[in-house]
Amino acid sequence: MSSFKQANSPIITEHSHVTLHYRLTVLDDVLSDFLNTLDASPATVAIGQAQLAPFMEARLIGLAEGAHEVFDLTCEQAFGEYNESLKREVSRELLLEGNPHVDSFGQGDFVEFAMPNDYKMSGVFLGWNLMRTGAWVDFNHPLAGKSLRMEVQIIGVL
Repeated sequence: MSSFKQANSPIITEHSHVTLHYRLTVLDDVLSDFLNTLDASPATVAIGQAQLAPFMEARLIGLAEGAHEVFDLTCEQAFGEYNESLKREVSRELLLEGNPHVDSFGQGDFVEFAMPNDYKMSGVFLGWNLMRTGAWVDFNHPLAGKSLRMEVQIIGVL
């Protein structure tokens, strides 16, 4: 699709506030939406404030209000290659700090960890170690290693 550009239409810059619809679709054997606001309320984001992934912001810069674009992205252009070394064993004590119901975790659940300086880190629970003294957690982004299609409809630009 080509950009819709009308004379005097606001253009997205590094400091814009943008109201938009967007859809992220995983490009594999069967197309599947990972995130889709097209059938719901639009999102409003501040560019440059880490509210969207950097690759998404980069594709928005320069688009005009009213644009409807579709971008196909390799995994390198999106969330990067899948990194096996980001599967780590985490102690039960660390899991308990932010997750009082740790015993109810199942494979594929998202878990959050409290880190120093009030930083939070999340990963995907893979399973307990043999002694249940710790668990395996995947710290890759859920879309790492996946090619994506990003569709955007720009509703408003401030």
